[in-house]
Amino acid sequence: MKTLKLWLLTALALICILVPSSAALAATTADVTVTATPTYIAMTNSEATWALGAVLENTSYWWTTAGTAPAEPFVAGDMKSTITNTGSVAEDFSVHAHNFTGGVGWTLHATVPNANVVVLSVGITGCANEAAMLDLVYTTPQSFVSNLAAAGTVKWCALLKTGTFGDGVAKSATVTLTATQH
Repeated sequence: MKTLKLWLLTALALICILVPSSAALAATTADVTVTATPTYIAMTNSEATWALGAVLENTSYWWTTAGTAPAEPFVAGDMKSTITNTGSVAEDFSVHAHNFTGGVGWTLHATVPNANVVVLSVGITGCANEAAMLDLVYTTPQSFVSNLAAAGTVKWCALLKTGTFGDGVAKSATVTLTATQH
């Protein structure tokens, strides 16, 4: 009996030393779930073309809902197109254009139409008047709209002032709107 007790005590001591009971019941790993929502820049513009057809020399053409000069200051109901921020953060929008191509092209100028020179301007709702519109004379982007909230919209219009023509060949130019994070 004494031997059995000694053997049991020795076995119990060995079990306690070799198998730590608290480690078997504790967690040895833990998971962390990481979630993230990316920001993204995106936009739409409601109109893709401005087809003027035949134009006259030394004449102004408005790209508005009525095709005429808007009320001053410019109001949303007069504007032709709508920019929508479809991204997830506030965005800034820039605009630029290149000279008109086709036959003897038309060069963009800031203020005065002339021989094969035109003025192409853009304005947004709230623009004070025609003189406050942005003239597209640079091929690099110019600031157009600032800090438009996600899902926000802004309405805009354009104005083309023709000069005199060197030929009767159809002309075309592209106006590019670009969104960047505010």
